[in-house]
Amino acid sequence: MNNVAIVTVRNSSTRLPNKAIMNITKELKAIDVVLKRAKKTGFPVFLATSISKDDDIFEEIAKKNNVQIFRGSLLNKIKRWFECFNEFEIDSALLVDGDDLSYNYDIGKRAILELNTQCVDLITHPKDIVTGFFTYAISKKGMDKLYSTAKSEEINTDVITKFIEKTNLTISLIPLENFEKNENVRFTLDYEEDLEFFRRLYDGIDVESNGKEILEYLEFNKDLIQINFHRQKEFLENQAKFNATIK
Repeated sequence: MNNVAIVTVRNSSTRLPNKAIMNITKELKAIDVVLKRAKKTGFPVFLATSISKDDDIFEEIAKKNNVQIFRGSLLNKIKRWFECFNEFEIDSALLVDGDDLSYNYDIGKRAILELNTQCVDLITHPKDIVTGFFTYAISKKGMDKLYSTAKSEEINTDVITKFIEKTNLTISLIPLENFEKNENVRFTLDYEEDLEFFRRLYDGIDVESNGKEILEYLEFNKDLIQINFHRQKEFLENQAKFNATIK
């Protein structure tokens, strides 16, 4: 099976513009951290961005990180994924959000195994997962089905939950370890507070540390959690508002 990890990124965020190219450490930008963690899955990594000039910078970033780059639709990331699947003849992929700087690559490896052995279209996660630990694993068949609901270049698919609901996908939930269930910590980059959180986190622990090591570190540095967790309510409300616009 041609299994890969597709890291999705663009520079046109409204809440925190250019967040992907902001420095987390002296040497590493936010997107560098995500790419390093995606590589820990052991699968080839693709950086999927848009054809906008604002995203030209990712050409050099992909080259520096020795990963393939694919450029496609600005608004419709489902279309971007679909075309990336076709161009590189991908059988199944982890969809890694460029905002998730603590992506749990161990869950990702398990998810691809589940996807291939269960022969389902999509692997997702239970609701009580740590925010930012995992998104989806999807097969080529699943991607074809998902694309059938969002073919237009102009459709904004920033949050894909509703599009999944509209699609006749066979779906399975990835089983979680107990430590991977925690609704009181937030590992995604959307606000200034998140940026501060990740800078402080990766000042004290290696950027390639696994999920368990990161959570154990936070057990002894609980003050870090308070930097950004108060943003979680607003984050979930914004997702709900976006979903409400999808017909």
